[in-house]
Amino acid sequence: MLYGNSSIGKTETVRAISKHFFSDKIYEKHLSMFQNVSAEHYLFGNNPNRTSIGFELLERESNLVFLDEFDKLNNYFYPVFYTLFDNTLFQDATYRVDISGLIIILTSNYHNYEEMKKHLGLPIFYRIDKFVHFEDFNSATIRKVADMEIASYVKNSDSSLCTNLINARVYPKINAYGENARTIKSKVQQVIEEVLFEKALISTELTEQ
Repeated sequence: MLYGNSSIGKTETVRAISKHFFSDKIYEKHLSMFQNVSAEHYLFGNNPNRTSIGFELLERESNLVFLDEFDKLNNYFYPVFYTLFDNTLFQDATYRVDISGLIIILTSNYHNYEEMKKHLGLPIFYRIDKFVHFEDFNSATIRKVADMEIASYVKNSDSSLCTNLINARVYPKINAYGENARTIKSKVQQVIEEVLFEKALISTELTEQ
């Protein structure tokens, strides 16, 4: 279980594991979307004519399983994961699958063990083998992420953006604490858009002259 606040590197860590150890192949599900009858059919495999988790595990190309936003999963579906976490064979209503080699990585926005125990319940909590807490970004990390975002925009821009100009306008907008990858990217993008708009406006005015 990788846990901590949103947008501080949990998913990126899983992507790196997939890239370096599993040839960039991964079985991935975003559990926040599993809230309706379609999810029930998928997880319990009630209909052999529908795609199910059992079928997809049988056809998987990788033993890396990524279950994102486990904290958003409806607890009605927990029995499926009792089986998935506990056994070397997974069986739904239709398929029986060898899962003895799986590495299952979960992510969540929980802050501590007590919060996990309360919301997941002890049967799920004690089936999780290891927990990795992701700390909020410190000021050095915030600066590094901002630098990376700016460099990426400048590199991929068709226009001749000035890095120093972008830096000078981005950094006053970014807080020393309390930022995450999403908020930093949004602020950098806002500045880039403003600069590009200004450049386009100047170019139009010069053309009209």
